[in-house]
Order: sequence, then C-alpha cells, then structure tokens
Amino acid sequence: MYATAKKALLKFMPGKLVMQSEFLLRWIYSLFYTGSAVKCPVCGGSFSGYIVLPSGDLLCPRCGSLPRHRRLWMVLQSNDMLRNGMSLLHFSPSRILRRKISQRVGKGYVTTDYDHETLTDRHYDITDIPLPEGSFELIICFHVLEHVIDDRKAISELYRILKPGAVVMIQTPFKQGELYEDNAITSPAERLRYFGQEDHVRIYSAEGLSKKLKDAGFTVDVNHYAADSRLGLREEIILACKKTT
Repeated sequence: MYATAKKALLKFMPGKLVMQSEFLLRWIYSLFYTGSAVKCPVCGGSFSGYIVLPSGDLLCPRCGSLPRHRRLWMVLQSNDMLRNGMSLLHFSPSRILRRKISQRVGKGYVTTDYDHETLTDRHYDITDIPLPEGSFELIICFHVLEHVIDDRKAISELYRILKPGAVVMIQTPFKQGELYEDNAITSPAERLRYFGQEDHVRIYSAEGLSKKLKDAGFTVDVNHYAADSRLGLREEIILACKKTT
C-alpha cells in the first residue's frame, strides 16, 4: 500500500513538491495506521504498526524514520549530546533528524551529502574535507564509510576536524568475524554478492572497524543496543570514537 501511494504521488505531483510537502503528506498517510501498538521515539506518534519495507526495515508512518534513525535519536537524547550553539557535522542525515537536530542545535549544525541525494548544507568529500582542524564538537557518520574506497583517509579526516576530546559516532552494517574487503570487487553485482549492497565497497566487523579507528588515534567504545519491537528498534552496534589529543 505504501509503495503504491508513493508511486501515485510521484506520478501526479512534481517530485520537488512532494519533497516540500513530505511531512504533511506523511501525517495524512499515518491516519491509516491509527492505533497504539507501537510508538515512534522520534515524532512521538503512536500507531497500529510500522510500515514494513521490502528490505524488512520498519518505517514510521508519520515521520519516515527507520530503526537506525530512531536509535540515533534515542542515543543523542539519553546522553544529552545536543545543545544550542554547539558545532555538529552530520553526514547524510534523514530529513526528520535534520529537522529535529537543527531545532536543538541551531546555526552550528552542518549537514553534508557527497552525492547530492538529500537536502544538505554542504557536499563534502569525506576524504578531503575543506575545513580547519578541530572544527566540530560532535560528528555523526552513519552508514557512510562502507561506501568509501579510501576509508583510512576518511577516518583520518574525521579525526582531524574533531576538537580534542570530542566524539564521532559511527555506524555501518556489521558482520561477525573479520572485516572483509577486496579492491578487485568493483561491479555492482559482485558488490551486492560480497558486501550486501551494490554501492558498498567492504563489509565491516565491529572489531575490524575499531582497529582502523584506533590506528588513526581514536579511543573506541563499542556500544551494543537491544531490539525493541514497540519502538521499532533492532539490535544494533554504534561506535563512539573520541579524539584523545
């Protein structure tokens, strides 16, 4: 039903208008999910259920958040990590989190997306960020590094632009065991087979990514989170990486 409604909107409305009206359109659509079986921690809405996407992800009917967005918002809230006027760089944010975080942080909140797929302030190459050393008090880098060929250069840049003592929060798809990468795997079909997605260039383990981060100078806390069906959360791992000097 959700996919059908989305296709119909895009057929009869310009894509730009759909994007501008996204939150109103989602609010209207969420009326089909009236109920109290689940509760989204991002928008605060209660619904009869989440929208189940073909990937298995659970989409909030009202705000469009996915499990990783809901988890990130809860972590930011529970650890009191957002404050007005702080400097925060956010890679490829969802639209709902971009709105929520901007309301909390204000002008110091900078968003970036390399391939121009989302509405962001900047379009930085994560391996060559044109900003001074020590620019940010917090960086959010979710589901980015698995797309970057030279991830060690990207990690080095994240370290460079963080203030001393500041943290970058990192998440990627993780597997058990060793990190797996092979630069000879370049076709979309092969990447899908070996890395799980056509535009991924490796698949990390938490241990393998932690080692690369530590090699760059970070101290790394590997945080495990349990699933919660009512909040639409999966078991997840988030790495909190602190710049020590």
